[in-house]
Amino acid sequence: MNVAQTIASGIEKVGNKTVYGLVGVSILDFLDAVRDTSLRYISTRHEQTAVSMADAEGRLTKRPGVAVVHAGPGFLNSVTGIAIAYKDSSPLLVISGSVKRRMKGLDSWLEVDQSSIARPITKAVITLDKPVNTASAFSQAYSIASSPPFGPVLLEVPEDIWYSEADGKEISVDIKQVPMAESEMIAKVLKLIEESERPMIIAGGGINSEEGSKYLLEISERYSIPVAITGNARGVFPEDHTLYLGRVGFGGGSIVADFALESADLILAIGGGISDVTTYGYLSSIRGKKVVVDLDPIAEKKPIFLNLHYYCDGLSFLKSLLQDTSSTKHSRDWLNTLKQKMLQWKRMLDLSASRTEEGYVNPSKFFALLNQAIPKDVILTAGQGVHILYAYDYIQLHRPNSFLAATNLGAMGFALPAALGAKVMHPEREVISILGDGEFLMTFHDLETVAREKIAAKFIIVNDNSYRVLYMRQKLQKMGRIIGTTHGNPDITKIGEAFGIPSLSINSDRDIDDAIDFLLGEQSQRILELKINPEEMPPLNLDLSSRF
Repeated sequence: MNVAQTIASGIEKVGNKTVYGLVGVSILDFLDAVRDTSLRYISTRHEQTAVSMADAEGRLTKRPGVAVVHAGPGFLNSVTGIAIAYKDSSPLLVISGSVKRRMKGLDSWLEVDQSSIARPITKAVITLDKPVNTASAFSQAYSIASSPPFGPVLLEVPEDIWYSEADGKEISVDIKQVPMAESEMIAKVLKLIEESERPMIIAGGGINSEEGSKYLLEISERYSIPVAITGNARGVFPEDHTLYLGRVGFGGGSIVADFALESADLILAIGGGISDVTTYGYLSSIRGKKVVVDLDPIAEKKPIFLNLHYYCDGLSFLKSLLQDTSSTKHSRDWLNTLKQKMLQWKRMLDLSASRTEEGYVNPSKFFALLNQAIPKDVILTAGQGVHILYAYDYIQLHRPNSFLAATNLGAMGFALPAALGAKVMHPEREVISILGDGEFLMTFHDLETVAREKIAAKFIIVNDNSYRVLYMRQKLQKMGRIIGTTHGNPDITKIGEAFGIPSLSINSDRDIDDAIDFLLGEQSQRILELKINPEEMPPLNLDLSSRF
């Protein structure tokens, strides 16, 4: 087989069924080889969409999604998507074409230094410069992306190499094992748990799986330890559980989780660290002992003192904790204190959801009612913006990996493509993308992909005619000096209808029930626009958020 056929068949062999991409001359031969496989090729209208669809697949399957992009401008269009996957530790393989080998380094047409650009936002960059290295290069790239801690890998293939005869060697995946929990480590942590009066767990994305969810729930209940989650861990702990505190930190933190972080005498972070996001730029006043169990190689370089840091697999740590037969129950005073804080938070949520305005939808009320209607196995996707807070405040999730967002890069443009990738992976589940109007208009071109590929995802557009995070900062911090944060929008329903997607817009709370029926009534594509007041603010930790 030639190089193109070897890589295409290799993608099949490792278990992937889908490749996402956008055609270009530098990858034309590869796509021709894909035609002769059983792989489903989904062509997108922008490279960032292709990469983020593959990213969503990786998050849901814990196996690298595969995207293919054209050299030069195609690769550059994919950079934000690659960086999102890198910051959120998502397994991803991006195959990029590059200029012909004889043209490399000559400032040729389509040429940019792709390796240097990609290196800081990938686990590895591998350039296939000789056909004899085809199997080993693909195997290495896929293995690195598959090995914890997950992340993206770039495999760069010059245009002139695709039709060359490959080496004929076998494709193989070698997943590197990470350090497992050790008995001495477990003993130290158990002693800290026994001595603590106000412990809490922060669950991170590294344990967001069916297995991790099962272990975490058992540990939390055995020791009566309340659980907060990071943005990438939603669904790992049932969000209607009495020991659930909510998301902690900037961009969706509940006042309960934030209060617990500052009040706990023991913070046990598993599968994720205590970061700038967790602590509102390290502004949270944390007094308790801090134990971090994750695969972050720079955890100890961050400006926060850790009493213990174990670079090891979070799942093995949870499993080892369960082997302890003790069942120390912690003081009811701590749980009662948190319960009072939870009642305060609920009053804030209820108050926000009770408001009514003429000419606008109250998004708090809408998402509170949506939460009562969606199935328990729903998958939500989001990018960034004030609108994402409603999904944290009002939607309860019950299954691991139920929420995909560009959490740690803070990038817009992820929500729509992530919904497409999630729906391709789970056509049987309801997939709802929550977007602001600004983010929607960055990605709406791929509604054509939605229509052509018959991807039955749902899209909620929270339309405030502004980049509201920055608009509110200008009002609060710049004495109302507004620049660049307000704008007009086209008719969003007409955009949807132009692509053949049923669309509805509402601007009154009276229409919420009918709108939810419209959104969830059928397993088919839907666009729902909520016209809201740009002055509307969801419940959040305003003091710390405004200083982040």
